[in-house]
Amino acid sequence: MQVHKSYRIWMTQRSGSTLLCEGLSQTGVAGLPGEHFNLMDAKNLREKYGLETYAELKAEIHRLGTGENGIFGIKHSRHATIYDGWTDELRLLQGLDPSAGDQAVFADLFPNCQHIFLTRRNKIRQAVSWWKAIKDGVWHLKQGENQSFSEDFWEDNYVPDALTHLYKEIMLKECGIQEYFSRYDIQPLTVVYEDMLDDFPATIQHILDYLGIEEAPKIVPEKLLARTANAESEKWVQRFRKDIQEGIGQKIW
Repeated sequence: MQVHKSYRIWMTQRSGSTLLCEGLSQTGVAGLPGEHFNLMDAKNLREKYGLETYAELKAEIHRLGTGENGIFGIKHSRHATIYDGWTDELRLLQGLDPSAGDQAVFADLFPNCQHIFLTRRNKIRQAVSWWKAIKDGVWHLKQGENQSFSEDFWEDNYVPDALTHLYKEIMLKECGIQEYFSRYDIQPLTVVYEDMLDDFPATIQHILDYLGIEEAPKIVPEKLLARTANAESEKWVQRFRKDIQEGIGQKIW
C-alpha cells in the first residue's frame, strides 16, 4: 500500500478516540486510523504481527491503516515505557544509530505526517469513565444500547485510590505528549472531546480540512457510539471530586 500522507492521533484513554477514528474511517477519504501499535497481548510489534523485518512490519501497518487514496492514520498514547519500547524496536529494525531521535525513526513510516491531539477537558469524568470501564468491561456502547447495574456495583467498586491513579496517569500522559510536541516543534490540531460530542460532523470536517483532504466524504459520519456515562456514574464523579481534594485547605472545585 503506497502512503503519501499520514497522521497520528495522540490520545489518552476515554477521550473519545474510538468514536473519532470510526468517524474518520466512515468518510472513506481519511484512511483507517486505529491502534495499530497496541501491544496489549504482545511484548513487541514483531510478536504482535508475527513478522520479523522492518519492511514487513511497515507494509502490514500501512495495510491496516491506509485508505484507497493513500492516506494513513493511527492513534496511540504516550505511555513512556510502551512508547519507548516500540520506538526502540523500530529504530533497531531500521538499523538506525541508537542516538537517532524519534522523528528520524518515524520519518519513513509516517510520510508527510501531521498530528492531532485529542483531549478531554474534564479529567475527573475521564478518570471515572476509565475506572468504570475497567470494572464493568464495557468500553463502548452502540447507539440505542443501555446499561444497568445493581446498587451494590456502584458501592462496591468505588475505589478512590484507583481513580486517583488513573487521574494522574491521564495528566502525566498529556504532559508527555505536550513535551514531545515542544521538543520537535510540532503544532498539532487540538480536538476536544466535549466539543466533538456537540458537533461530530463539523469536527470530522475540521480534521479533513487540517489534513488538506479536498475529497468530499463519501459518507457524512455519524456518532455510532453512545456515551457510557449515566446518572450513577455521575455520583462517582461528584464523590471523587470531593475525595481528591481531601487535605487541601481551600476547596478548588
